[in-house]
Amino acid sequence: MRKFSPKTINALKYYVYGLKYPGENQNYFYIGKGKGNRVFSHLFQKSKLDIKDPKFDIINSLKKSGGPKVEIIRHGLNQDEAFLLEATLIDVFGVDQITNKVKGINSDKFGIMDINLIDEIYKGEEFKENISAVCFKINKAWNKDMDEEMLYNKIRGNWVLNINRAKKAEYGIGVYNGIIKGIYRICNWETARSSTKNKRYKFNGYKEEKMQKFRGYSLLNFPAHEVRGPLFYYNCN
Repeated sequence: MRKFSPKTINALKYYVYGLKYPGENQNYFYIGKGKGNRVFSHLFQKSKLDIKDPKFDIINSLKKSGGPKVEIIRHGLNQDEAFLLEATLIDVFGVDQITNKVKGINSDKFGIMDINLIDEIYKGEEFKENISAVCFKINKAWNKDMDEEMLYNKIRGNWVLNINRAKKAEYGIGVYNGIIKGIYRICNWETARSSTKNKRYKFNGYKEEKMQKFRGYSLLNFPAHEVRGPLFYYNCN
């Protein structure tokens, strides 16, 4: 089959589809969305694009055995519903298990998350502790799949900062869009590598258990959070 009939296209509206290895109870290797004859575009793609495309490689390898099994997972959708379902399925299967190169729309914001992370994002309590800290904005670096070691390394540096002021800080705090993602007790500072004339620093620290309850608290109302730079100081006068 190379295309749907006009009546089928009209009935399908937007849909989400899956490509599977042939045989019973085989797994999906690709999840997609579309309308019309979009699903057939992969099956009859004649040449590989100038990018790494494992989906094409799998389809090509399956042609001798009749090609992949194609399933319409859900149809009768509007565009937003198709985007959402595609993202949900990619999240459930995981991009490491299938050939989709990226996660679906808004996956980092609304996708699969541990319940503790969900609570961190939405509890919205304001941070008002009487401590001193350097707060690092990790808006571009943070994602919900980061492990603790990766989070720590993103927060600790390398940073251009006022080292004399930073040495007054008890803690290093990582902030994502105003929400605390990590808190570490600072042991010491050291010079970090820099490709510019500006001196950069990173701290060595550890996760102090008594402070972990503040992950998810908000610093949005702290005046210094509004500064345009990559960091701000909390009680480090």
